[in-house]
Amino acid sequence: MIYYLYNLEWKNYKKKSSEHYRNDRDSDLEIEYGSGLISDLNDEYCINYEKERKFLINITKRTDRYIEIQAALDIECASTSECDDYISEHFRDFILGRKKEITALEFRREIDAGRFGHSTKVIRLLGLDYRCSMFDPLPFEMDEQVSDGSRLTRAECLKQASSIMASKSMTEELKRIYSSKNIKKYYGHPVHYFVSAGDRGAAMDICSLLISALRSNNRLISGRQVIISDIKKGCYRDERYRQVLSAAEGGTVILELRGQDDMGIFASDFHELTKVTGDILSKQKKDTLFIFVEITGKSFKDSDALNSITSKADIIQITEGSGTYEQAKDYLMSLVDKTDFAKADKSDALEYLPKNESYTVSDIYSAYNAWYGSGLKTHIYKAYSTKTTYKVEVKKIESRPYEELMKLVGLKDIKAVIDDIISAGKVKCVRERMGLKTDNTSMHMIFTGNPGTAKTTAARLIAGILRDEDVIKSGKFVECGRQDLIAKYVGWTAKTVAAKFREAEGGILFIDEAYALVDDSNSYGAEAINTITQLMENYRDRVIVIFAGYPDKMKDFLDQNEGLRSRISFHLDFPDYSSTELLDIMKIMSSDLEYRIDETAMDKCLGIFDKACRIENFGNGRYVRNVLEHAVLHQSGRIIAGARGSSEELTREKLSLLLPEDFEFIPVDSSDNKMKIGFV
Repeated sequence: MIYYLYNLEWKNYKKKSSEHYRNDRDSDLEIEYGSGLISDLNDEYCINYEKERKFLINITKRTDRYIEIQAALDIECASTSECDDYISEHFRDFILGRKKEITALEFRREIDAGRFGHSTKVIRLLGLDYRCSMFDPLPFEMDEQVSDGSRLTRAECLKQASSIMASKSMTEELKRIYSSKNIKKYYGHPVHYFVSAGDRGAAMDICSLLISALRSNNRLISGRQVIISDIKKGCYRDERYRQVLSAAEGGTVILELRGQDDMGIFASDFHELTKVTGDILSKQKKDTLFIFVEITGKSFKDSDALNSITSKADIIQITEGSGTYEQAKDYLMSLVDKTDFAKADKSDALEYLPKNESYTVSDIYSAYNAWYGSGLKTHIYKAYSTKTTYKVEVKKIESRPYEELMKLVGLKDIKAVIDDIISAGKVKCVRERMGLKTDNTSMHMIFTGNPGTAKTTAARLIAGILRDEDVIKSGKFVECGRQDLIAKYVGWTAKTVAAKFREAEGGILFIDEAYALVDDSNSYGAEAINTITQLMENYRDRVIVIFAGYPDKMKDFLDQNEGLRSRISFHLDFPDYSSTELLDIMKIMSSDLEYRIDETAMDKCLGIFDKACRIENFGNGRYVRNVLEHAVLHQSGRIIAGARGSSEELTREKLSLLLPEDFEFIPVDSSDNKMKIGFV
């Protein structure tokens, strides 16, 4: 449905004084469109809609000069021009003036006002009979709005994209939307979108620009947007969720895949929600644009559940972009300029933007939110302006992956091999763009190493690096293990593995502890390995598979299928860290947590790590983390014990300093020291 508001001016209107009009009971308008007659007309229009299912007309307002008419247009049965013609034909005494699109909520508000003799029937006919009350609230938050309909040229759109630091995935889609290969007429939605961003504001900026571009190219017949967020547990069981999505047909649904904090505990809830949403998407994907929004670190992360949505339509993933300090500064100031109290002084906003080499859009919103919170005190609620506050440094959500990889302690040989992988990928991309032949060499890898040697960290960074270098289409990193690949029933394992490959398409599929697929029991491990081997070949241009596990056990894994070893191009061995490297890791970890270790404590830590390195499978980086966590606990106890009965103030220096007595050697095998629970 699309909802319009028409303003029609009376052709025979003559300006009269208010006194004259009050006494002129023979006014033509009063006679022909009296309040009783309007109600009768509206009921007649309702009956016509029941018969033809084209448009439902509702006269909402009458003055001595004009009348207002609302129209609900069923896009399956009629066009906007047909609706215009219908109104012109039935209201010949009026001049068709201003016309604008309105929300379904605005339309229903007038219906509820009672100008229909049977308003309940009208609401049901239009599918607007979802109710929200304090006793029965909706199982989600819903907002509805209509875009202004302004048209953008290709150059204007790309300029706006640059101003919001759009990613490559965004600019490429905008170029596709404006492509001269497309017919500039609406026929339906060929694709839908999955927007990933670290902040809701950043995601909404992406959605807004996408919608503007589509409307500018006649790819949207309605500017109405229904925004659903804060999904609550049990939402999928509530019929009103289906009604809201159904009523959005013709416009855009922006669905934020994020709910109440406790919903994530109930995995079945999210599975059922995505099934219901996927079914609705399948039915409405022609005339309703769906944009699914993922807030990084806050949204649901169940790939199997999301497959219920992504498998029902062609979906393009759009990620948030990044940019330089100058771009970040301009973006931040554009947000500040839209804030009313910013007129007082806006230069201080830049203090909340640290000088980094690269910024994500989420960084900008973090800086803006920090500035806004401070601005409320300095510009609006000035009584709080003298209250001591502490500025929190805005840290990057995601820095450049290659730089992060180079900062990792040790791994010299690993870094060299990865440089070769990057170079090979870049050359292949350049040759493809030049039309030259390229060999079809796969880039599958195997990582071997003991626990805590940064295998998973390196794999994640490689995904980002290859995305930045255009070697892979997206930075998708799908991590899974045995429990994610082995199904319970015969024939299901192959389907489960195939679903993982589809999920990782355009990115990396990381299979951790791959050796766990090897077993002597009849639990379908062999079926999983054989399927993986086959799909590695089928998806060689679309998915990079990285296996990880302990060195000795991975040999058995590779022996399970004759073709498996030959499909792996790179074998990277992650060595154990030396005691000196472990100490370097300790320095980085403590610095990240804003702790300082004095020199004497450093010497003690080096001795602890020397001792740990002599023990098999001591944990490497994980062991360092355990030592540091214990030290922080000991420091807390030491500080509190020293503060009892003392008036001495706790300083920042004391809270940040770790001393030798805070550190201790932690046995790698502490099974003898574990607390026993139960009856002895």
